[in-house]
Amino acid sequence: MNKLITKLLGSSSEFPLNHRISNAALILGALLGIQASLSNYLLNLPLITVYTTLGMTVLLSFLYYFSRIKQKFKFTVYTAILINMLIYTPIMWISNGGSSGGFQYYLFVYATFIIAVINNKKVIIALISLTVIIFLSLLFYEYSYPEKILGYPSREDKYGDLVVGFLFVLFGVIYMFYFYTIQYNKTNLELSLKNSELEKQNIKLYKHQSKIESQRKILETQNLHIKDSISYAQKIQKAVFPSIEILKQNTKDSFLLYLPKEKIGGDFYYYTKIKDSFIAVIADSTGHGVPGGFMSMLGITILEEIIKRKNILDAAEILNKFREEIIESLDQKNIRSITNDGFDTAICIFNTKTKQMNYAGANLPLILMRNKEIISYSPDNMPVGTYITMKPFKNNFIEIQKDDSVYLFTDGITDQFGGSKNQKFSFHRLKKVLTENAEEPLFIQKEQLKKTFRNWKGNQKRTDDALITGFKLI
Repeated sequence: MNKLITKLLGSSSEFPLNHRISNAALILGALLGIQASLSNYLLNLPLITVYTTLGMTVLLSFLYYFSRIKQKFKFTVYTAILINMLIYTPIMWISNGGSSGGFQYYLFVYATFIIAVINNKKVIIALISLTVIIFLSLLFYEYSYPEKILGYPSREDKYGDLVVGFLFVLFGVIYMFYFYTIQYNKTNLELSLKNSELEKQNIKLYKHQSKIESQRKILETQNLHIKDSISYAQKIQKAVFPSIEILKQNTKDSFLLYLPKEKIGGDFYYYTKIKDSFIAVIADSTGHGVPGGFMSMLGITILEEIIKRKNILDAAEILNKFREEIIESLDQKNIRSITNDGFDTAICIFNTKTKQMNYAGANLPLILMRNKEIISYSPDNMPVGTYITMKPFKNNFIEIQKDDSVYLFTDGITDQFGGSKNQKFSFHRLKKVLTENAEEPLFIQKEQLKKTFRNWKGNQKRTDDALITGFKLI
C-alpha cells in the first residue's frame, strides 16, 4: 500500500510535502468528482450540475498528470484554485440551490487546500480573501436575482444533497489533515534518520580529522627534527670546508661562487698552502643533499690526509691516490653500489717560485683566461672512483703569466636548464660570460656569473649543485 501511495503521490526525495499533498488532493478531487456526478444525476439535479462536475473531474485528472508527471506544481495548484473559484464555484452555486444547497460546504475544502499547499502567507491571505469575496458576491447575486438560482426537484433531493455535501466536506477535511499529519511525520522521520546518519558521519569525520591532526603534528615534529639535523649537518660541513681566507691570502684576486641545490651540497672546494705550493681543488660528488654532503666531507678528509700528511704535491698523483682511498673507503662501508661514480675533481697546484702550475682533472676541465682569450685544458674522462677502465691520471703543466685568470667549475653550472627554450647553460655560454667580463675585477665577475646563472634558470628547478672558483696568481 505504501509503495502504491508513494508511486501515486511521489516520494519525499522527488517532491516537498506541499507538492505531495497537492497530488493527493487532485486524486481525491477527481475520485469524489466521479461520485458527485453520479449523486447529482441520481438526485435529479439539473444536467448543467452533472456536466460541470464531470468537467471538473476531467480537469483535475489532467492537472494531476501535469503535477505528478510533468512536475508543474505552481501551474497545477493555481490553475485548480482559480478555475474552482472563478468558474466551478459560481456555476455549482447557481445550479445547486445557492445558499440553501450543499455546495457552500465545498468552500471549506478550498480553504483547507489553500492552507495545506501554499507556503507563502501573503498568497494564502490573498486567496482566502478572494474566496470570501466570491462567496459574498454569490450571496449578493442570489439576493438580487433569486429567480436565477436553480432549486432542488424535491425536499428529499435537497436534504440528500446537503447530507452528501456535508459528508464530502467532512471526509475531505479529515483526509487532508490526516494525510498532512502522516506525510509530515514521515518527512520528520526521514529528516531524523538523515540527521542521525549525518551525525554518525560527522563523528567519523571528527575522528578522521583528529587522526589526521595527530599525524600532522607527528609529521611536523619529525620534519622539525629533520630540519634540525640538516642544519646541524650543514654546520659540520661548513666547519670541514677550508676558510675562504686561504684563497684570498694566496692569490692576487679571487672569488668563490658556491650554490648548493639544497642546504647541504655534494660539491666541495679545498684550498691549502704547503711550502711553496698553493693547491686549489674543486669536486662534485655523486648526489646532492645529505648523501652528497657526507660524500663531500669524506672527500675533504681524504684529500687532507693525502696532501698534508703524506705530503703529495703532484696533481695527477693526488688524483690517483684519491681514487685508491675512495674505492677502499666505500668498499669498507659497503656502499659502492650507491655511489659508484665517486667524484668528478679538478686539482691545480701553483709553485710560487717557478710560476708553474700543474693541473689534473677527473671529468672537470680548467679554463685559463689570457689577454681576453680562453685556453681550455681537458680532463681525463673518468671519475675518482670505480670505472670500467681506470688509467693513471695525467698532468697538464702551465706557465702562468701576469694577470692570467684560472677558473675551475663543476657541471652544475653548465648543465642547468633554462632560457626561453629550456636548454642547458652549456660550456659555450660560460666562456662567453667570462670573456665579456675578462677585464673586470673577479668579484664583479662573480656577481655577473651569479646574475646570468639565475636569470637563465628562471623558474626552472635547480639541476644540481653548482660551484665555480676563479683566481689570479700573479
